Amino acid sequence: HAPAPQAPIHQTQQQQQQQFQTVRVTVPPGMAPGQKLGVRTGQGEAPTTVTIPPRNQWQYGAGGAQFAVRIPKKAAPPNRPVVVQGTYTAGGGGATSHPQAYQPHSMPHQQQSQHQPHQQQQQLRPWQSWDSFRGKSYDPAPLGMRRPDVVSPPGAPSMRPSGRRRALLVGINYPGTRAELRGCVNDARNMKRVLTSEGFRDDPTHIVMLVDEGGGADSRNNTKPTRSNIMRGMQWLVHDACPGDVLFFHFSGHGAQVPDRTGHEADGFNETILPVDFKSAGQISDDEIWGNLVWPLKSGVRLTSLMDCCHSGTGLDLPFEYDLRGRRWVEDINPAHSQGDVVQFSGCEDAQTSADAVGGGGDPFSKYQAGGAMTQSFIRAHQENPRATYPSFMDSIHRHLKRRGFRQRPALTSSQSFDVSSRIFSFAADDDGGGIKPNGNAEIGRIKRKHIKPGRANGGSRTVMDALSGAATVAGFMAIGGMFLGD
Repeated sequence: HAPAPQAPIHQTQQQQQQQFQTVRVTVPPGMAPGQKLGVRTGQGEAPTTVTIPPRNQWQYGAGGAQFAVRIPKKAAPPNRPVVVQGTYTAGGGGATSHPQAYQPHSMPHQQQSQHQPHQQQQQLRPWQSWDSFRGKSYDPAPLGMRRPDVVSPPGAPSMRPSGRRRALLVGINYPGTRAELRGCVNDARNMKRVLTSEGFRDDPTHIVMLVDEGGGADSRNNTKPTRSNIMRGMQWLVHDACPGDVLFFHFSGHGAQVPDRTGHEADGFNETILPVDFKSAGQISDDEIWGNLVWPLKSGVRLTSLMDCCHSGTGLDLPFEYDLRGRRWVEDINPAHSQGDVVQFSGCEDAQTSADAVGGGGDPFSKYQAGGAMTQSFIRAHQENPRATYPSFMDSIHRHLKRRGFRQRPALTSSQSFDVSSRIFSFAADDDGGGIKPNGNAEIGRIKRKHIKPGRANGGSRTVMDALSGAATVAGFMAIGGMFLGD
């Protein structure tokens, strides 16, 4: 038989262009990679089923998370494609005959009253990039208690994430000093790698990394981990955060304690972190961290914090600490309550030190790489089980630390008490991980129920350099002594 006549190449290409089109699809909150969506580009047509790609293929904007996909071109598209999720429609615009339509960052009144009674409907303000953001002088939160804007009853349903995520990562090695560490900058870089794999967008609007070596400081010292930049970074992280937004804070470096003269702290000490210029600019206390990071958050904003430093047990001054042995939340004697959904993982208890591991194969990415023992164990525990409940996740972290010979015991603290047995730890706070817990605190602010005498600074005032000058390397690990600083 004679071969059939071939169409010209340019004609075949034109037909292919007419048959397919690339559209940008909004990921409905609560959905995850691997799940199916139905996409319609014209009214009255059957939807095309697509699979949500991995989070590193998502892009983020004011409208939430999106991904690009090629689908058959069946009709002239509207301004944005309509997405059909499972048995209901989740649309970015256009008319639909389905009764349950989802609009990005808002929900129909009937659906909201049934599932998310305290989800606030508001226009999301675009986030500012790090270069354009200007911080302000620290303004301490007022003392005393007041009624919050939103109070959810016990058992209230979780809130859906908006798809917007941002992170502040700080790693300080203090090079050239007697207090020099080796793995803190690695910690920041490794955490950034984890976050981007979890859907955090790698640009100056969504991730800021402050480190003190390896090109971390530019000509304007804009990314050097000074006290000024860390304080500004905390303000940048929470600026214009709205219900549904997901934030992450990571600090790896030196931590210390100073006597608390206000009488609030249960152990008589304020926990502190040490910026690279602490000798001239001073430390950053847990009161300042709480005032910058925690107090400004609205109900429905999620913040996860990992502080890999000495004396970090209550480094965010959160009111609830989880008793790992008793499996229950314990409220601080002088609590500082707020509205956001904040969870803090510490490197150790308040009276303990955290190790800077310079060997031993603990890092998930390189067995010879230096790093904080807690950060390495945190990452490895999450890689082994990314859907672990909070108790299971904490048990795994402790198991990794104990296996490597570390005695430090990380603590879990929170701004809200929640059912840890059913809630899954998730960087994205997605729905199948438990979502975002709305505020359940009837009053917010700082309350003093009992005056606590200030702790003694180890018998006298000492500088950090003096306190750390006796550090010794043992069995391949840097053992940092406890630091008690005069005020």
